[in-house]
Amino acid sequence: MNNHLNEDQIAEWVLGASDEHVLRHLETCAACAREAEELRSGLAGFRDAVHATARRDPSFWKNQQLAVRERLSTQDWYPLHWGWVVAMVAVLITAILLTRTPNVPKSYPSEDADNALLQAVQGDLNRDVPQALAPAVLIAEERSEILSKRRLTR
Repeated sequence: MNNHLNEDQIAEWVLGASDEHVLRHLETCAACAREAEELRSGLAGFRDAVHATARRDPSFWKNQQLAVRERLSTQDWYPLHWGWVVAMVAVLITAILLTRTPNVPKSYPSEDADNALLQAVQGDLNRDVPQALAPAVLIAEERSEILSKRRLTR
């Protein structure tokens, strides 16, 4: 079983977190203490380099700015711009072609189907009673017959 500190515990201790368990372990374990000291010295070296760079004379930064501007102005950017234009046109054409729906010819009903529909409508219009009520009419007619027979027999 590994009883050493993990990287997170060492990093938290180097950054200032005070944990008694970590402190006791660093006092007794040379390997973890060495790793913590390496991390601390690396961070200190980085901090010192950043501070040294930040303290440079303003003329240094002005020279850097001029050098960058000069280099950018001497480069020919037009081929790069044309490359982007060509790429964007290709993407646009591809998007148009992929999103366009094909024109499917519309099928119109034939004249026979139209004539059949017109005949069905004409047949419905010529009926005295709608087709859905035809059974009810038969029941009503039969009821009327039965009632008229009863009246005659009385």
